[in-house]
Amino acid sequence: MVRYETECMSDIKIFFDDCVLVLARKDTIIYVSDKIQWHYNDKKGLAKRLAKFVASDDKLLYIFHSDVGELLEAVKSCFKVVKAAGGVVSLPDERILLIRRLGKWDLPKGKAEKGELPEQTAVREVMEECGLSHVPEITSKIADSYHTYHLKGQHILKQTAWYAMDYKIAELLQPQLSENITEAIWCTRQQVASAMLQTYGSVKDVLEYYLTRGR
Repeated sequence: MVRYETECMSDIKIFFDDCVLVLARKDTIIYVSDKIQWHYNDKKGLAKRLAKFVASDDKLLYIFHSDVGELLEAVKSCFKVVKAAGGVVSLPDERILLIRRLGKWDLPKGKAEKGELPEQTAVREVMEECGLSHVPEITSKIADSYHTYHLKGQHILKQTAWYAMDYKIAELLQPQLSENITEAIWCTRQQVASAMLQTYGSVKDVLEYYLTRGR
């Protein structure tokens, strides 16, 4: 199995529409109101605090624990988790593939099929959603992103694995209309910066991290 260099963001953000939950180490120093800070003790207390956050008008909540990985698993236990994967695809001239879905700029991604590895999901979804004629080459793992939504009475937490991919040909792209994708285009970095003003918080974070990590 091919191994990819793994990158990760320092804190873990979980997006609830326009609200953000930040999971951080308990020794992290932040200068925010005590109202939006909470220290994890147990799963029962966590479930109550998350419910309070969702019902409030607060836009930000920090939850601290000595082990952020353990904290993330505790948060996941409060939701139905859906796994997905996607890609940031770039050409040799550094143009990046963006799609427009439901009126917002986005990156190609989708839910994993049974038995798929995240890398397989990412490549398949990129090819399907953009009509690529060749298989993009994964060069590294960027990060995982997290966002929530409601579906059929359930509160879903979607975990998306993001991969950096290289593509050699600036071919004409074919957006997958059945997935509400109306555009698929190669964008300069300046165009990507503008598109980030019209995208989702989780996607913006992935793009910002990708663009600034020295690639």
